[in-house]
Order: sequence, then structure tokens, then C-alpha cells
Amino acid sequence: MGGRFWQWLRGQWLVIRVVATFLGVILAVFLLTDYAPLADRWNVGAWMAEFATRASSLLLQGIGPLLGFTIQVQGTRISAGGFAVDVTEACSGVVPTAIYSAAVLAYPATWGARLIGLGLGIVIIHALNVLRVVGLFLVGLFANPYFHYTHVYLAQAAIIVVAVATWVYWAERFVHVPRR
Repeated sequence: MGGRFWQWLRGQWLVIRVVATFLGVILAVFLLTDYAPLADRWNVGAWMAEFATRASSLLLQGIGPLLGFTIQVQGTRISAGGFAVDVTEACSGVVPTAIYSAAVLAYPATWGARLIGLGLGIVIIHALNVLRVVGLFLVGLFANPYFHYTHVYLAQAAIIVVAVATWVYWAERFVHVPRR
């Protein structure tokens, strides 16, 4: 009986490794963002929120004069004309980046392909996140009744769809898994 179990377990090793790697990466990221002894020292979510704020505010400073508003930035808060957004850690892109990165690192691929996947996904997810913050700011400023719906449903769904599409593109384009 024990021999069959170990034989079955050996046959499932790839699945076990993929699931364990995926969960391990997710756990590591959430320890860096939520576990106080680590987050106080290396708060990845706060860094990403600051990046999203700075990049979004640069775009908004360029768009503002064309649309008739001037933005103010204070920490991670961007405001203009009585409307403000605060780019919190939850809006920083850290969660979709963690899930995407875990999927890339868990997938059976070479380390070269994984590095390409990480670079591709991180750039795309964070570029889209900056555009998301800019778009949400503009919706809040000019079409405020639609802000909540756009923020909670459309913008989050867009990030998820793009992250999944990027992973599929990476897996099809850069990973060469032999067919069984």
C-alpha cells in the first residue's frame, strides 16, 4: 500500500511543485506587504503605491492644462478641483503582480523564460496600473457618479484580464514545454 502511495506521489511531483511554488511566492509577497516586522523594513506595496502616484501625477500634469485643471500631489494623494484619489497599497498593483509572478515562477519553464516573463508582466501590469489611476482620476474629476463603479468593477477587471492575457502570451511565446 505504501509503495503505491509513493509511486503516485512521484507521478504528481510536477503538480505538487507548481502548487507549492505558487503558494510560496504569494506567501512571500504578502509577508513583505502585511507582516509588520518585514513590511516595516521592506514595504513593497508602499513603494509600488509611491511609484504609481508619481508616474500618474506626471501624466496628469501633462493632461491637466489641456483639460483645464491643475493637480496637487501630497504623499500618495492626487487632487484637483475638489476631487482626490489616494493611491493606497491596495491600488498599487502589488496583488496582481504577486499573482502573475507566482504563476510565472511556478510554471515549468527555463529560468531565462521566467525572467522574460517577470520583466514583461511587471512592466505591463504597472504601466496599466498607472493608466488605471489616471483614468480613474479623470472619471472622478469629470464624471464622479461613475467613479465607484469604474473603480471597483471595470478597472480591477481590466488589470486581471491584462495580467492573465500577458501570462498566456508569455507561456505560448517564450515557454517551450515538450508535448506529451
